[in-house]
Amino acid sequence: MATNWTQALQVTSLLVAAHSSGYGLCSDRVAVHNALLLSDRETITRQWFRAWDFGRKYGPFAVTGSGLGFLGAALLDGVNSPGFSLNISAAVSMGLVAVYTVVYVFPVNDKLLAAHSKLISQKKSDDASQTTDEIRNLVATWKSADLKRTLLSTFAAVAGLIAACKQ
Repeated sequence: MATNWTQALQVTSLLVAAHSSGYGLCSDRVAVHNALLLSDRETITRQWFRAWDFGRKYGPFAVTGSGLGFLGAALLDGVNSPGFSLNISAAVSMGLVAVYTVVYVFPVNDKLLAAHSKLISQKKSDDASQTTDEIRNLVATWKSADLKRTLLSTFAAVAGLIAACKQ
């Protein structure tokens, strides 16, 4: 029995995109949501950093891997296959996650990373360069942007699932 590489690529990409989407939704609804309820900038910043730190390691793999996987499945299956356009849509959606991250999320990351760096370097001794409300607003902005990325990866997972079902 020969391995069907198109199906293997399809299922792997689907699982990675679905996991990325699920992680993003849970992170937004639990970790980041709870951080926004806190009352001091140091704890809010630390909680955001924990969510960001995992995502910076996992996100590039999930986005690139599943996007290329959907593209590969589409090309291996052929233009006339019933799932071709859905796999292409999933690949494009994951590509948009990368573009959106660089254009909209990185600038917010940079501001929050600067606040985290000040916190870690212990230069916080009366440093009120950013108030709790400013930090909370940055984290809320980041959360909103992260939700949009998550919706793009959710769309990719759904398109990939429908494409897999058409096999």
